[in-house]
Parts: sequence; structure tokens; C-alpha cells
Amino acid sequence: MVTPVLNTIRGRPRRRVVRSPAGVSALVLLSMSLTVAGCDFPGRPNPADRPRRADEVLDFAVLYGQNCAGCHGTDGKLGPAPPLNDPVFRQIVPEAELESIVTNGRNKTLMPAFAKENGGPLTTVQIQILVYEIKGRPYRVVRRQESAAAVEVVSDAGGTSPKWGSPGEPPAGIPRYHESSTEGNEKSSARGSASLSVFTRACAVCHGDQGEGIAQGDGLIQTINDPAFLSLCSDQVLRRYVITGRSDLGMPGYADPRPGNPQFQPLTDDEVASLVALLASWRENGVIPEQIQTSEK
Repeated sequence: MVTPVLNTIRGRPRRRVVRSPAGVSALVLLSMSLTVAGCDFPGRPNPADRPRRADEVLDFAVLYGQNCAGCHGTDGKLGPAPPLNDPVFRQIVPEAELESIVTNGRNKTLMPAFAKENGGPLTTVQIQILVYEIKGRPYRVVRRQESAAAVEVVSDAGGTSPKWGSPGEPPAGIPRYHESSTEGNEKSSARGSASLSVFTRACAVCHGDQGEGIAQGDGLIQTINDPAFLSLCSDQVLRRYVITGRSDLGMPGYADPRPGNPQFQPLTDDEVASLVALLASWRENGVIPEQIQTSEK
């Protein structure tokens, strides 16, 4: 309760306000109730709404959307670059290589380096999160005040579950992600005669008997012996596509049934290498179907 009191200063009356103990108690109680209820006074910023610096973002969806989706597709599929959300690729790509590619990029391709030390936007921790998520490994973000690295990412079966789930274990007999250069040199001569027969078994139904494509209307589609197309693909990209296919575009992988051949037998590691050698020769020689026929005869 507030009570006005009249005082006199130098003969002039002055109004003085006296707050009763009951009024003060009411204000204190109101302040306490606001605090307990979690309310902020008007105009006070909410710390949760503080904008985060780019290097503080540790959410996979945000990191992937800002740095990867433009080339590899919104959900890791249907992008101009090879899909990352492909179970076979995720099973066989070595984790160390995946981390190296994100960190350093790929030479002579449009894949840039993303690590800050290489001119990119991402910290080591952010790259680790991308790698763990793509490989399908649960992880935990650890903040260590006593360590020089204040934030670390560690593998943890009970931690954050990858948004794309687990790709599972690779099946027995699956071709390796890489072929060693030694094996390639030793077997290249033997592969020459076998390459086209492997192509006929695994690829011709979709790409034509000699990669020239299949007729549709007045033209050809799914041509693969185009040197311009092949010049955009490294041998490793070709090997990856032969093994994984592109399920997002309907292209079968090394073990998937072919149209008209539900009993298709999976390609072996050596057959994959033979196909890559054949495609690479078309790229290097710039051949057309007639030239292929002549050379095989």
C-alpha cells in the first residue's frame, strides 16, 4: 500500500510517497514468481536464441545440408555427384579415405577440400561427424575443458544414432573398394580378352552390346562408350559404380538381378577390374562401336 505524505520544505508543501511493507513484499513475491516460472523480463535476450558461429554447428543435418547436399543430393541421393547414402558404398569405403577426401578434396575434380586448414569451412570435429554419420557409426560429442581440444567426437555404441541408419556388414565376397595397382598391372593382359564377355553378361542389357546404348524412339539412351562421358570419370569412380550401381537411378550393383536375368551371379573382384579396364580403354582411345568390333575380331 502506498500512502502520500505532505512535508514542508522552506514553507512549500512537498508530496512524499511512503511504501508500506505490504507493498514491498508484493513486488518481491512477483519477482520471485517470474524467476521460478522461467520467464524473462521484456527485452532481455534468451541465451538459447543466440546465433551460433559456423564452427559451433555439430548437427549432421545442418552440416550435410550446407556442405554436401548441393552435389550429393538432399538425402544423399539423386544428386549430380555419386550418392553417399548408398548402403554398399557406406559398407566398403574405408573410413580413413572418406575422412581424407572430405578434408583434402579430390584432385582434378569438383570435390573441394572442406577442412579449415585447407581453406574450407569445417573444423576437424565437424568432419568427424560427417564421416561417422556416412559410415553409420554411433558417436558421442565430448567436451573436455582440461584438453587442448575442447570438443572431441568419439565412437560410442550408445551415442547419437546416424540419421541414415546403419548400412550393415558387407556381404561375403563383395569386391573391394580399391584395386591395388600391382594387381592391375599383373592381370591387365589377361583381362583384355575377357573384358567384353563380362560386359555382355553384366552390362549389355542396359547399355547395348558394346556400350553404344539402347534404342528409344529415334535415338539411343544409356550410352556408356562415350569418351566425353568417360573423361569425367576416374577409374575409381568407374569401379565404385560397377560395384554399388546407382540405386537412386535404377542402375543395379555388382550382385543385383539384371532385367530378364533374376538369377544373375554376382561379379567377382577380378570381373569388376576387367570392366573398369574396358571402360578405361574406351575413354583413352576415344573409340566408337565399329572400332570396338574391329579390335575384338
